[in-house]
Amino acid sequence: MEQTLKAPPAAAGRSVLCMRAPVMALLASLLLLAGCGALPGRGELEDAPTFRSVPVDGNQVLEELNGYRARHNLPALSYDPVLTQVSAEMTRRIAERDSMDTWAHSSFGLGQRLEAARYENYAAAENLGAGYADLSAAFAGWQGSAGHNKNLLNPYVTRVGVASMDRSNGKWRHFWVMTLARPRSDGRPTLAPGYD
Repeated sequence: MEQTLKAPPAAAGRSVLCMRAPVMALLASLLLLAGCGALPGRGELEDAPTFRSVPVDGNQVLEELNGYRARHNLPALSYDPVLTQVSAEMTRRIAERDSMDTWAHSSFGLGQRLEAARYENYAAAENLGAGYADLSAAFAGWQGSAGHNKNLLNPYVTRVGVASMDRSNGKWRHFWVMTLARPRSDGRPTLAPGYD
C-alpha cells in the first residue's frame, strides 16, 4: 500500500515563511541600495566645472619649438591662426571630458577637424598634454615622449598652432594642444631620409 506523507499544517506554513524571509530580505536590501543611488556621490557635490581659455604666447611657442628644431637641423615653423583655432577646439573637448582619451585624437580625427576648418594640407600632426602648468612644462613633457617628440621634429610640417585651457576641478586642471601641419599653399614636401 502506498502511503503519502503530508507535513502538518504548521510545518507547511513554516517552509513557506522560510522561503518568504530570504526573498523579503533580498527585496528590502535592493530597495535600500536603490535609495542609496539617489544620494549625491562625492563627485556630485562638487560644483560643475568651469573652463577658461588661457592665452598662449605665439612668440614663445616659436622661440621654444624653432630653437629645438634648429638643434636638430630642421627648418623653422611659422605660427598659424587656423591651427591655433583647431587646437583650441580640441583643447575644449579634452578639458570637458577631463581626459585625453578621445577618438578625435587620431589621424582620422585630426584629418576631419582640419577638413572642417577648410585647411587643406599635405602633412599634419598633433600633441596633447594635461597637467602641465605652463608651455615650457608641456614642451618638456612632449620632448620626453617618443611619439610627441617625433611630431615636434616632423620634417614635413611648416606651421604650428597651440592652445591651452584650464578646468576648475577634476583630475587634470591644465590642458594643451599643439597642432602642426603643412598647408597645400606651402607646396608638396620632399621625402626626408630616415623619417618614417
